[in-house]
This record gives sequence, structure tokens and C-alpha cells, in this order.
Amino acid sequence: MKIHIAAAAVSVTAISTLLLTTGPASAHPYDGKDPYRSGCASSKVYTGKSASLKNEIGDSLGTIKLYYSRRCGTNWGEAQVAKNATGHIRVFTSTKSRSFTYRAGNGGHHWGDMVYAPSGVCAQASGGVSAGIGRVNHGSGTTGKACG
Repeated sequence: MKIHIAAAAVSVTAISTLLLTTGPASAHPYDGKDPYRSGCASSKVYTGKSASLKNEIGDSLGTIKLYYSRRCGTNWGEAQVAKNATGHIRVFTSTKSRSFTYRAGNGGHHWGDMVYAPSGVCAQASGGVSAGIGRVNHGSGTTGKACG
């Protein structure tokens, strides 16, 4: 009897290990990848969806735009902010998202990681910016949905 219990324990451990290493079924190789390093940005198109990154009194501190790669079937956000600004970019669908934090520099042009969103899947991008101390130097915004 002890031999059967030990075998069952090994099987449960093996199954648990397998489940932890395989990851979610919805993961795609492009999820979380840089659109420029991967080559996906070479076929990028602007979706026509953008938003101002506004502070609490309505001043714009930058812009976030949603892009799509025809070759890769992916979406990502790109922010244009002040050179000294920091912040984050998030791209999301109804089932998954990826976030990216940017530091000051790069001329104020930053992009986030991709989410695989092939034809028929809707995506959005959101961003946040911090251009100094105080609430008026912090802004955020979210684009409208673009459905491939």
C-alpha cells in the first residue's frame, strides 16, 4: 500500500511541475516582446486610436497611440512625452495584457511590449506619465478599441 501512495505522490508532483512550466494556453510567442527588436514594427500601421495623457485639471502631458503589426498580428502602445518624463504603457485585450515601464530619455518616444491580437480581436493601449513632482505633473489616458 505504501508503494502505491508514494507513486501517487510522485504523479501529483510531476503533474504540478508540468502545469507550472507550460503556462497559460492563451500565451503566444509575441506576447511581451519588443515590437522593434522582433521585427514586427516593420509592418506597423497606426490604428487611428490615440489618447492624451492628461493630468487632473485636463492639461495634456503627452500622447499614447495604438499600433498594429500586419505581419505579426500584434498590438502595442507608443507614447510621446517630455524627454525628462517617466511612466508606463499597457496594451490589453479582453483576455490578456502586457505592461512596460519607461525611463526618461529617448527623445520622449517610448513603446510598450506587444500582445498577440490577430484579426477579429480588439485591443487598447493606456499610458501614464510623470513629468515632475506634484499631481499636475502626472497624467494618464486610454485609447479607444481597435479591432483587427
